[in-house]
Parts: sequence; structure tokens; C-alpha cells
Amino acid sequence: MTEPSHQMNAAGLSEADQNINNTTEDISNKASGHKANISNPNTSQESKEKSKQALKELGGENAFYGKQGQGE
Repeated sequence: MTEPSHQMNAAGLSEADQNINNTTEDISNKASGHKANISNPNTSQESKEKSKQALKELGGENAFYGKQGQGE
């Protein structure tokens, strides 16, 4: 069994610490926020475009927690 990497990088954080907010649930929450921003009539078109790009980078519709896994 290999030990987890404890190499330090960006801002002195280990790789594990940098990825602490990249769980399936966290990604789904980020995607939900961007989707809400896109449909909000009070946000600018520029903001909506940034959210569309971010949502695409997160995986599009597959970024949502309930849409992951077999048969869904």
C-alpha cells in the first residue's frame, strides 16, 4: 500500500488539501450555483456566460449529484 503524497505545492498546501473541496457533492453544489446564476434575471449577461463556461468545465449536466452513476 502506498502512502498519500505529502508534497507541498500551491500556497503551501498538500495535494490532498487542495482537492478537499472536489468531492462529488461539492462539484454538484458548484454546478447548482452556476445553473441558478444562468437562470437569474438579475445577473449580467457576462456573469451568465462565465457560469455557462464554468458549468461546462464541471461536466455539464453530468456534474449534478443525482445524475451520476449507472442507469440515470
